[in-house]
Amino acid sequence: MLMHSGQNYKLEFPFVDHSYDNLVIDDVEVRVILPEGASGFEIVYPNYEITREADDKIKTYLDTFGRPVLVFSAKNLEENHIKNIEIYYKFNPIMLLQEPLLVVVAFMVIFATVIIIVRLDFSISVDENKEARQRVAYLVEELFNTTGKIKSGVSDETVELLATVKAKRDAKQFKNAKKEIDALYKTLTDEATAVTKKIASLSPTLTDRVAEFNRREGERKTLLTSISALAEKVLGDKISKTTCTEQENNLLAKLYTAQTAIEDSLAAL
Repeated sequence: MLMHSGQNYKLEFPFVDHSYDNLVIDDVEVRVILPEGASGFEIVYPNYEITREADDKIKTYLDTFGRPVLVFSAKNLEENHIKNIEIYYKFNPIMLLQEPLLVVVAFMVIFATVIIIVRLDFSISVDENKEARQRVAYLVEELFNTTGKIKSGVSDETVELLATVKAKRDAKQFKNAKKEIDALYKTLTDEATAVTKKIASLSPTLTDRVAEFNRREGERKTLLTSISALAEKVLGDKISKTTCTEQENNLLAKLYTAQTAIEDSLAAL
């Protein structure tokens, strides 16, 4: 029978039990295994001689420092000696969580180890193809940024310049603005050309796609030149308003198509 109050426990049981009538036991050893972490043992013996031997410890699954074992021995026992022995001890119930926590920690360690092994590359050799792909991805991102600058800083500004010329017809302003746009365009196209050459060098399989991008960029350059030429005609009064509007709408539609094609060619890299 086991009773407890807080951390204080009492275990009571017959030192020997009834097996058959007229029972006689010459020599007996009783080993009482208590929970791991039990301490502060106090024994209340029945009214006959019982010897307490040296305590022992036993380790079972998930134990850390072992379970205490109280060892008792007695001699010349009979049915009249079937009486209870009482063992008082202290035990913290929190210790009951020790084994489940050990299981949880063990699984966490296993999962973490598997994740590390799967994710880390322990090979000594260098994957040149992987490095090349990473460099190409970086260059494509750089090319994407450069073409974005061409659209906002050159293409959109050229279209805006035409609208300004139509409104103000200021030749000096047009000349200065066109000079700045042309200088920026040259810088950005040089950067784009250098990047496309690197991409083709690192990944020959992308040569055709790079050529397609360059062709689309060439179409945009031709259209921007045509828009600038239209603005010059407006300044020189060499074109009628109706014809200017028709040509402007035609060029803007083609420019939009060209820029969409450039974005598609970039996405294919």
